Amino acid sequence: MDELFDRYMRVLEQTERLPLPELAHYQEQLLTALVRHACENTSFYPDRLACLFDSNGEIDLANWNAVPILTRDDVIAHSRDMRASQLPPVYGGIGEIRTSGSTGQPLEIAINGLVLVSSNALLTRMARWFGLDPSRPLAMIRRAENDPVPPYPDGATRKGWSFADPQAPLYILELKTPVDRQIEWLSRKKAPYLLTPASGALGIAHAVTPESGRALGIEMVISIGETIPDGTREFIAERLGARFAAMYACQEVGAIACECEIAPHYHVAAENVLVEIVDDQGRDVRPGERGRVVVTGLYNFAMPFIRYAIGDVAVAGALQCPCGRSLPVIERILGRTRNAFVFRDGSQIWPRGSTVRPMHEFVPFRRYQLVQLDYETIELRYEPDGSDRKPDLAGLNDYARRVFHPSVELSVVEVKQLLPGPGGKLEEFVSNIAHSTVPRSA
Repeated sequence: MDELFDRYMRVLEQTERLPLPELAHYQEQLLTALVRHACENTSFYPDRLACLFDSNGEIDLANWNAVPILTRDDVIAHSRDMRASQLPPVYGGIGEIRTSGSTGQPLEIAINGLVLVSSNALLTRMARWFGLDPSRPLAMIRRAENDPVPPYPDGATRKGWSFADPQAPLYILELKTPVDRQIEWLSRKKAPYLLTPASGALGIAHAVTPESGRALGIEMVISIGETIPDGTREFIAERLGARFAAMYACQEVGAIACECEIAPHYHVAAENVLVEIVDDQGRDVRPGERGRVVVTGLYNFAMPFIRYAIGDVAVAGALQCPCGRSLPVIERILGRTRNAFVFRDGSQIWPRGSTVRPMHEFVPFRRYQLVQLDYETIELRYEPDGSDRKPDLAGLNDYARRVFHPSVELSVVEVKQLLPGPGGKLEEFVSNIAHSTVPRSA
């Protein structure tokens, strides 16, 4: 594995700055191999990918947009048929994992070892972008259902969070551990790097003072697996004295994109995944427009995910980045389709932290969650900030009707603690209205 990792790291050094035509050719070679494998070794893909083959049996990727988009419901219904009957040894052993189910029924999926090698290499590349040293310790607070770890107070101690240094200490704790115990555990580990979902990092930051937060010794927080609320970086810096960066990923295909250390957007991990941001008709949106995120994992040969709509909506980025890398850009990840608020007239919005912060004038919250109950009703659940102020419902609703929709009615519910969902993540914005459409491009 070390030799494969080292070779892949050398490839990444070249591909991130390839001229666009060469980067496209690199991806096309990987796509061609994936398509042929999926057709020859699964019962699910031959009909779906038939449009990519010419009369001589050669693959023509010019028809790529004719391939049907794969949905979560498709995966649930055809999971067994999507699995490959055989796998070339170069792609590594096969493992079974279960997704968090934070946005619906959990998926039972298969991945092969090369997905893990690629994702670790991309995490290592991102760490190097931000000047991190892969030989220093990293603390990880994550869901441990697929890989159980001992509970608090010990958690797990392992080595090699980056394959670049197999001896680097790695400390792991279950995400469901109460926050006060997470903080005590971190105070003992004194790891300079923390990897945890954004909601987990914010939970820790809210529970400490700037003095006690800085005493934890955390220099960098890396978030994986969640949309990043507005203000997260500033709040982490204020309370923990740490920098913050995000990796965009999913268990089905691994790493999708990494934040740039120069500009406030994401670089697509084009070496591991093909990312499309598409409109309601499945067509690529233009830079600055929003659409569904559709991914094709280039290395999951155990269970190919080809043109898979992962349930997120994002804004396509410009073609060039001031950092000089040629990797495609995602300007902003708005969140899950279930995070969109939908109104009776068909209009839709994605609430952001910058939209909610002014509500503190009317409601004394420390942390919050907005839940759309129906087309007209939104509930603001909040942990109080410790002041004696009472909610101003009239002022709150006047503000909400200006920024959300004229028909909206907000109610407030004070709670002692906001609880994470089934996957261990706290979603700040949730809509209970079932909908499958994507918001019209901005």
